Amino acid sequence: MKILHTADWHIGKRLAGKNLLEDQAFVLEQICTYIEENDIDVVVIAGDVYDRVNPSQGAMNTVNTYLKRINLDLKVPIVMISGNHDGKPYLDGNSEWYKQTQLFVNTCLEKCFEKVRIGDVNFYLLPYIEVAEARVFYKDKNITTFEHAYERVLSDMKKDMNTDETNVLVGHLFVKNAKESDSEEKTNVGLIEEISASLLNDFDFTLLGHLHHPFAISSDTIHYSGSLLKYSFDEANQPKGFKVIDLVEKTHEFVQLESKHDVVEYHGSYKSVVEDKIDVGPEDAYYKFVLSDMESATEPMATLKKLYPNTLVLSRQIETMNYDMTMIDVSQQSDAEIFESFMEKFKGRKPTQFESEIFNHTMKEVIHETD
Repeated sequence: MKILHTADWHIGKRLAGKNLLEDQAFVLEQICTYIEENDIDVVVIAGDVYDRVNPSQGAMNTVNTYLKRINLDLKVPIVMISGNHDGKPYLDGNSEWYKQTQLFVNTCLEKCFEKVRIGDVNFYLLPYIEVAEARVFYKDKNITTFEHAYERVLSDMKKDMNTDETNVLVGHLFVKNAKESDSEEKTNVGLIEEISASLLNDFDFTLLGHLHHPFAISSDTIHYSGSLLKYSFDEANQPKGFKVIDLVEKTHEFVQLESKHDVVEYHGSYKSVVEDKIDVGPEDAYYKFVLSDMESATEPMATLKKLYPNTLVLSRQIETMNYDMTMIDVSQQSDAEIFESFMEKFKGRKPTQFESEIFNHTMKEVIHETD
């Protein structure tokens, strides 16, 4: 059996206010094409299908379009769970009806213990669960951490598991020592969301969502697919795509997707960018610029947008200064000389004629006021 493992679609997500629905549809088309051209037996979607618990109509239309393409048009079974971003009713509202076409959805703790069998493989569907949710379900106040909660749930899931068969866990969680990104929402203040990888040892494969880097963990049996797109500038250098797991050959492959627009964070000089002295990147990329030399710039954002229309963020580069102490005998220098020494020390240059005139004018006013 070959499984296409994807997660963290975050349909409806915005990047610095930019609507990404077209970008998301662009990569979902590539997934459908891959399924059509390759022998994929099951598609696993490991949570965070939506970016908001109350998705927009446009987001719902996009999700429904591609679930239909995969499940009804291409006739490929789908195994899907909810993540921490998903509004559960928007995923499982038609779950009983979905089963007729082999679209299996689980969004609640109560159904975690019902395995889904496709071919000769058992799928265990573990949606994102909160500590409080597990505490209430088990009526156990001693469940105070994610480790406690998942240890209890996984222990119960494995009670009737036949280890002579192939067992695949689909989850949305954070395994210890895995890499996270800025766009992964921190929802539990004061709680550590991590769980030990050892809790997953009894499964042949564990296919996860939640972390956006496809190589967030190094393991032959535990896999994150990563997100569809670069959803923060922190992810600008991450590859994006999906995994293909071959259960017979016991192999896994990462397939990279081509994005409609790249995401680029550039640090440097404003003058170098606007004077086209450097190659910043593709003209149509989504940009975050962190620039110096903007003191005299008039409407720098508008200027950058003329060159790079999808500039989304512009911030000033904070210059680091060397604050080594230098002793100056002010009694032996004029005010203008002291000002010149100051500029050379902290700006690395002499003051301009305009700066000197402003300084002299200001000093005259100060002296006049103190006379």
